[in-house]
Amino acid sequence: MTRVRSIAVALSVAIGMASTAAVLAPATVVAAEPAKPKMSKAVAVPLQAAQKAMAAKQWDAAMAEIKKAQAVPTRTPAEDYQIDEFLGYILVQQKKYAQAAPVFERMLNSGLVPADQVDDRTKAVAQMYFQEKEYRKSAEWAKKWLATHPGQEDMSVLLGQANYLLEDYKGAASVMSGVVTNAEKAGQTPKENYIQIVLSSQFKLDNKDGVAEALKKMVRYYPKPEYWDNLTDIYRRKQNSDRVTLGFYRLMSDVGILKDKGDYMEMSQLAIEAGVPGEAEQTMQKGIDNGTLKSDDKTEQGRYTRLLEAAKKQAAADRASLAQQAKDAEKATQGQASVGLGQAYLSYGMYDEAIAALQAGLKKGGVTDADEAQISLGLAQMKKGQKDAARQTFKAVKADSKWADLAGLWSIRTYQS
Repeated sequence: MTRVRSIAVALSVAIGMASTAAVLAPATVVAAEPAKPKMSKAVAVPLQAAQKAMAAKQWDAAMAEIKKAQAVPTRTPAEDYQIDEFLGYILVQQKKYAQAAPVFERMLNSGLVPADQVDDRTKAVAQMYFQEKEYRKSAEWAKKWLATHPGQEDMSVLLGQANYLLEDYKGAASVMSGVVTNAEKAGQTPKENYIQIVLSSQFKLDNKDGVAEALKKMVRYYPKPEYWDNLTDIYRRKQNSDRVTLGFYRLMSDVGILKDKGDYMEMSQLAIEAGVPGEAEQTMQKGIDNGTLKSDDKTEQGRYTRLLEAAKKQAAADRASLAQQAKDAEKATQGQASVGLGQAYLSYGMYDEAIAALQAGLKKGGVTDADEAQISLGLAQMKKGQKDAARQTFKAVKADSKWADLAGLWSIRTYQS
């Protein structure tokens, strides 16, 4: 979680700054209707004067008349409602949302709001309270609106943001995860900011699994290097075999986050040990070409050069033996030889040959590590452009396998490769 902290804290700050701008107070509130005929003259006269001033957008004059009506000592509930109708409209036009929200709340609680206006007024109250950073009241009214409109995006987002700013991170994560899921079900791309709220909330809750799942959504839809870097860092911290570690290095290289010279060196050494020196050669050459494996220290640079030369030598011998390896694999009664051949083909970019050999090996059985072979097959299919097939292959890796996490990440990667 250490490396995730920097990005989560940054997201937290960004969300806090952006939230009020993300939700707009209602641009229009239903205009106040003319004063009702069944009113006392003491109330009706100033309201009629207020109405004329409102039509001319003379808000101060209108407010003065409203105050006259409010000063009438004996008023009916209907008269109070009409006064509030005018008052709420004026305050919204003046963008005085802190004063307008309680007025609209009072009208809604009166039971006199026409049924066809209740939804709009409820939403307006939630939005105005949010605009004024009254997040608890905003959340209260957003929940009332969502009770009859479950899952609606705008108000769910408002509720999720309000929860976050109230430090109700569990509530924020739950609501915003629902927003993201609904967008996916509708075939839409969830907005990055929505996933960011989930990510930051899970970080605040110290929920490692929740952070990982949120980052998976990030790299699925917004495959930025910093998201991949944080996500792979989480999984690399687990206890893994050298071959699984090599698998993570392959992913890091593929998404462009293999940057540390130590990682280049370790990846190359692990590739040699795994019997794919061609991959080691490519990795070392890439590191030297991009300047990562470049040093003014002659001893250090000598290590890089020696490892590259060793990889080249072994790769040359390996390439020369491919034809014989193919003959031996064909004769073998079990599939490991074909799998090894397929992995060699994969390291040289011979994807058709790799797919055929790996599929043949898995079909024969007797494979040392079938899940690793599935990963290799999925990679060959992905590199060949067979993305749907690759996803199915990665899905075939057993859920309790040490390769399961990597298979899931490669499956996500198929959407961008």
